[in-house]
Amino acid sequence: MDNFIRTYFFKCYNQISKLKKVKFKNMKKKNIYFLIFILVALLVGGTAVYYYSKKSEKAPVSETEKLSARQEQLPKAIEGKDLAACDKIPTKEDSVICRNTIAITLAKEKLDASFCGILDKKENQNTCVKEVFYDKAEKEGVAVCQQAGTEEEKRDCEKEYYFTMATQKNDITQCVNLKNEEDINECGQDFSEWQKFK
Repeated sequence: MDNFIRTYFFKCYNQISKLKKVKFKNMKKKNIYFLIFILVALLVGGTAVYYYSKKSEKAPVSETEKLSARQEQLPKAIEGKDLAACDKIPTKEDSVICRNTIAITLAKEKLDASFCGILDKKENQNTCVKEVFYDKAEKEGVAVCQQAGTEEEKRDCEKEYYFTMATQKNDITQCVNLKNEEDINECGQDFSEWQKFK
């Protein structure tokens, strides 16, 4: 392409040189205008070809290439549990998905509710905290529920713990360990429903 452009400009230069040699007195006005028009057209055309060739060399990234890059970045960041890599993902939606997935994974693996604070929505954070305490109580005992933040979270944790114990041991009497009569009845009803589908 560069060869074509050099040749093109060389021809323009030759045309200008020929004009200098011609005696303008003998030329008709019409021919002079015609030659000037040709030179300007050649110059504009050559410039357009040159810029077009440069532009095509720097073609923008296609949507398919962008999608491919996103599909590579997201799984790598999640697999590596790398929150910093999530921030480098170009689309906000994918970045949020990345951060949420890693936060939930780390919270459940480490049984550490502090990772729940990374989640994007308050309702997701609350659900995450409850699940971490349920899992932790199942491993370490019901006393863990007292570490939950609010009274409601403590109560929900205990309810879930005793219901889980009742279903694991197939023993409804586990529900009686709850402190509140309403919670005992709810646990008993949930246990009865669970037995129907077991």
